[in-house]
Amino acid sequence: MPTLLIADDFEDRRFFVGQETIPYDFSGRKFRDVFAELAPEVTVLLARDHDETLKLAPDADFMVVDKLQADVFHAAKKLKWVHIASSGADHFFKRSTVTAEDFRQRGIAISTSKGAGAVVIAEQVLCFMLMFSRNMTRSMRQHLVGRWERYPGLELCGMTLGVVGIGAIGARVAYLAKALGMHVLGCRQDASKPDPNVDEMFPADQFRELLRRSDFVLLAIPINGTTARIINDETLACMKSGAYLMNVARGECIDEDAVARALISKQLGGYASDNHGFPKGGITEDLERLEDDSPLWGMPNVIITPNNAVAGPRRYEYMAKIAHDNYKAMLDGRKMSTRLIWEGKQV
Repeated sequence: MPTLLIADDFEDRRFFVGQETIPYDFSGRKFRDVFAELAPEVTVLLARDHDETLKLAPDADFMVVDKLQADVFHAAKKLKWVHIASSGADHFFKRSTVTAEDFRQRGIAISTSKGAGAVVIAEQVLCFMLMFSRNMTRSMRQHLVGRWERYPGLELCGMTLGVVGIGAIGARVAYLAKALGMHVLGCRQDASKPDPNVDEMFPADQFRELLRRSDFVLLAIPINGTTARIINDETLACMKSGAYLMNVARGECIDEDAVARALISKQLGGYASDNHGFPKGGITEDLERLEDDSPLWGMPNVIITPNNAVAGPRRYEYMAKIAHDNYKAMLDGRKMSTRLIWEGKQV
């Protein structure tokens, strides 16, 4: 029987700081139980701490991890496949002490949990749009100081949403937006690939046209050499005056100082983000934290959430199903749906 090891750091402890016990739905226990039900022929082990992860590693054919340290990697002599908790490899490698080359040299496959957070992240984006359209940020400020002052709002029905990145999250947001009667513009590398909830699709090199026509813009793209700081002074100037920008992509995709300038000048009507640039001092365990001295703190037309959009009660169920689909693909000799490395190609 093959063995799957769930590393001790796989649980979302960052959402439960100070709590001794993590709720079941947010734990490795949930992943273990769902995966074991789907694949009863697999022995699923859940490590309690790093020492136990290291002790169990030599028996593991497969591993599920949040990050991976070199001592565990080298101890896992039988390892054939690693499934990571994040939707992209960038954070995994930034926080691990192993590299993509280490995986290539041993011929170990890596797959991601891309899509596991699509439903709950899309709902948070919907929350952002509703808060802006109904001016709930103002209601909250007035409530805190006991002020009664009426004001008008907008309605999303009939407005235009531009989604930069029609992947799992972007497609789910498009689905929700259409239910509200919005006109949806999409942007993806292959614009010939349709989406039933996108009214017009633009190729990546025409995303400025999407910016010009959208009342709300969502950034939902991976970070790479072409998307770093893709939102900057020049691209913000392309947007409709008073439009709203929302970000669930990596923080590095946004020039946050440029966003602050656009908010002050009223070029942007509002900005909402769950992911932010690295704090000064470099990479930490808290990768998507907004810098302490950011001008975005306290701005009245800004919604800042602490990188928790993905924290939903079904995430570990979704991750287990994605991992199981990849496991079955591996057994059947098919390409894993979220595999990062194959045939020696670059991550």
